[in-house]
Amino acid sequence: MAETLITGAGHINLNAPADSMSGAMAYLQDKKSDFDAVPPLNLGDLDITTDEFILDEVDLHIQANLEDDLVKEALKTGVDLRQYSKQVETELQRIEQASIKDYIKESQNIASLHNQITACDSILERMEGMLSSFQSDLSSISSEIQTLQQQSVSMNMRLKNRQAVRSQLSQLVDELVVPSTMISVILDSPVTEQEFLEQLHELNNKINFAKELSFRETLACSDIQDIVDRLKIKAVSKIREFILQKIYSFRKPMTNYQIPQNTLLKYRFFYQFLLANERTVAKEIRDEYVDTMSKIYFSYFKSYSSRLLKVQYEDVADKDDLMGEEDTAKKDIL
Repeated sequence: MAETLITGAGHINLNAPADSMSGAMAYLQDKKSDFDAVPPLNLGDLDITTDEFILDEVDLHIQANLEDDLVKEALKTGVDLRQYSKQVETELQRIEQASIKDYIKESQNIASLHNQITACDSILERMEGMLSSFQSDLSSISSEIQTLQQQSVSMNMRLKNRQAVRSQLSQLVDELVVPSTMISVILDSPVTEQEFLEQLHELNNKINFAKELSFRETLACSDIQDIVDRLKIKAVSKIREFILQKIYSFRKPMTNYQIPQNTLLKYRFFYQFLLANERTVAKEIRDEYVDTMSKIYFSYFKSYSSRLLKVQYEDVADKDDLMGEEDTAKKDIL
C-alpha cells in the first residue's frame, strides 16, 4: 500500500521511486532551511510545542475521532485506514474533476446567469432610484396637500365671514351709491312729475343715512356727501320756486284758492322735505303762505261784513211801519 506524507508542499507518496524520493527529500531539506532561517515566533499560551502542552487534550481529540461513525465502521470491517484514506482522496478528486467538468459544461449558462443577475441588479437599481424619486414626490405632494387643506380651511372661513357681512355691506353700498337716474331726474325733471317725487324720497333717505354715518364718523360718508349736498340744494331751489308760484297764484283777483290748495296738498311731501333739510326755506314758505291766506281771508271777511252792513241799512222803518201789536185781552181784564 502507498504511504502518503502530508507536507506544506502537498502530498508526497512514500512508495514512489527512489529518484522521486530523492527529489522530495531535497525539497524538504530546502524547506527546512527556509524554516530555520525564519526567527521563532513567541505564541505565548497558544504555543503547543512547549513542554507544558497537556497530553490529556490530545487523548481527548483521539477519543473523539475514534467515536466517529465512519472510523468505527472502518475499524469493525478491518479496512486498512491508509488504503481507505487513499480511496476517499481518490473519490474526492473524482468528484472534484466531475464538478469542474459540470462547471465548465454549464459555464455559458453560468455566464448568462451572471449577465442576467447584473442586468437585474441594474434594473433594480434604476427601480430603486425611481421609487426614491417617487417617494420624494409623494412627500412633496403630501406637503402640498396639507398646504392646500390649510388654504381651503382659510378660504372657507373667509367665505363665511364675507357671507356674514354681505347683507350689511350690500345695504350700506346701496345707501351710499347715488345712481345717475336720481341725478338726472333731480336736475332736469319738473317737480310735478311722479318720477321727481319718487327720486326726492330716495334723496331724503340718502341724506338721513349720510347724517347717521357722519355721527358714526364713517369715512365712506365723505365720498357721497358733496354730491348729496348739491342735489339737496337743487331740489330745495326747485321746490321753493314751485310752492311760491302756487302761493302767489292765490293773490290773483277772483281766484278760487281751493284749487291751488288741493294742488299743494298733493305735493305735501315737498314741505316735509324742506322742513327736514332746509328749515329757513320752510319758514319762508310758511310765512308767505300765512301772509297770503290772511290777506285773502281778511279781504273776504271785510267784503262780507260790508255787504252785511249794506243790507242792514238799506230798508229803514218809518212811522208807517208796524213795529209791534197791542194786547187787547189784557186791557179787557183790567
